[in-house]
Amino acid sequence: MRFSQFLTEDVNVHLYHIEEDIIRNGLVGAKSAVRYLSGLVDMLGGSSNAKVRATVKWDGAPAIVCGKDPLNGKFFVGTKAVFNTKTPKVNYTFADIDKNHPAGGLNKKLKYAHRYLEKLDIPGIVQGDLMFTPGDLKPERIDGEPFITFTPNTITYAVQKNSKLYKQVTTAKIGIVFHTAYDGDSLDNMNATFGVDVSNFGGDGSVWYDDAYYKDASGATFTENEVRILKTSIAQVDNLAEKVPMPLWMKLSTNKEFVQYMLQFINKNVRGGKLVQEPKQMMQKYLNYYRDVQAQAKEKLKTDKAKDKRDQMVAIMGKLFAENQEGVENIIKIHNQTVILKNQILKKINSVQATKQFIKTDQGYQVTNPEGYVAIDNDGQAVKLVDRLDFSRANLNAQKQWAAE
Repeated sequence: MRFSQFLTEDVNVHLYHIEEDIIRNGLVGAKSAVRYLSGLVDMLGGSSNAKVRATVKWDGAPAIVCGKDPLNGKFFVGTKAVFNTKTPKVNYTFADIDKNHPAGGLNKKLKYAHRYLEKLDIPGIVQGDLMFTPGDLKPERIDGEPFITFTPNTITYAVQKNSKLYKQVTTAKIGIVFHTAYDGDSLDNMNATFGVDVSNFGGDGSVWYDDAYYKDASGATFTENEVRILKTSIAQVDNLAEKVPMPLWMKLSTNKEFVQYMLQFINKNVRGGKLVQEPKQMMQKYLNYYRDVQAQAKEKLKTDKAKDKRDQMVAIMGKLFAENQEGVENIIKIHNQTVILKNQILKKINSVQATKQFIKTDQGYQVTNPEGYVAIDNDGQAVKLVDRLDFSRANLNAQKQWAAE
C-alpha cells in the first residue's frame, strides 16, 4: 500500500468515510474497511507488498483543472465547472476567464494559474488545489522560528526558513498540489483516477508543484509489535463481521430509511463532539433520533393516512432492532472499532509532515493536522480517512470560499 493525502473530492467521484461504507454496503463495506485498514498498517509498517496507497488532503483553494483539451489540443485552466454538462466553463485565454469568471478573486487566481501552469509539460488533464499565488506568501515568526507561510483556505502552511522546500516555494510564483488525473476523449466524458505522477512535468521554477502522495521522510513507521497489535484488532473486526447474520446485513444495507437516518445520526454526533459510544446506548439513541425525525415530519402532514404511515415506519424500525438486537449492536461495534483503528493510523501518519500546519486563532497560531487522507487500493477504489471530530464537524457547516464560482 502507498498513502496519499487528498486535497478535494473529484468531480466524478464522491468519496465516503471508511466507516460510512459499513452502513452503506453492509458486509461488503465491513470487509472493505478491514482490507483498507490492514493495507494501511502494512504500508506504515514498511512492507513493500502493501496493497493500499494514500494521498494527503491539502487545504488549498480553489480547485484547478488544467491540461490540453482532447478535442482541440489547446491548453486550458478552470475550476470543476469545466465539467458542467450544460454550460462548461473552459478557459483557453484570459478573455475566456473574464467571460466565465468575472468575480475578482477567482478571476485573478485563474489568470495566474493559466500564465504559469501552461509552462509545465502536463500530459492529459489533471486537477489540483492551488496553494498560493503572488502576494500570498508571508514571512512570519512562529514560536520564535522564522517561516514563510501561506493560507489558501482555512489552514496556514508554514515552511521553515533555509529548508530545501523554503527555497523552492519562495522562488516560485504559484504553488499547486496535484491529486487527480482525468482520461477521456472529451471533457464531458472523463474518468477520474486518484493520484498524479508529476515526475515529468518539468518547468522553470516559477511553479512549485507536488503530487499528493504521503511521503515518510523520517522513517516513523509502526514497530513490529505495533503492527501485530493492530493486525490483531483488525482481525477481531473481521471476525465480528462474520458473526452478523447475512440476512441482517442485507436488511439494513438495503433499507434506505436506516442508511439515510443512521448517517444523519452519525453526523449529528460528529457535530456534538462524540462519534463513538457504547453500542447499546448508541442503538437506543438512534431509535430516539429516528422517532423524533418522523414526529417532526408528521406535524407537517395533513391526512391521517400520511400521519399513520410515519408511525408505522417508527414501529417497523423499532421491531427490526428489537428482533436483531445482538446483530445491530455488533454492526455498531464494527463501525466504532473501525473509527478507533482509523484514528490510530491517522495519528501515525500525522507525525510526519513536510510542512507545519496551523489554524489561526485569537491567541495566535494553533498546531493542526492535515484535513485528512484518501486510501486507494490497487483497483483504484478509494475511501476518506478523516479525524471527523477535528475536521468534519466544522466542514459540515462551512461555506466554501470558491463554491459559487
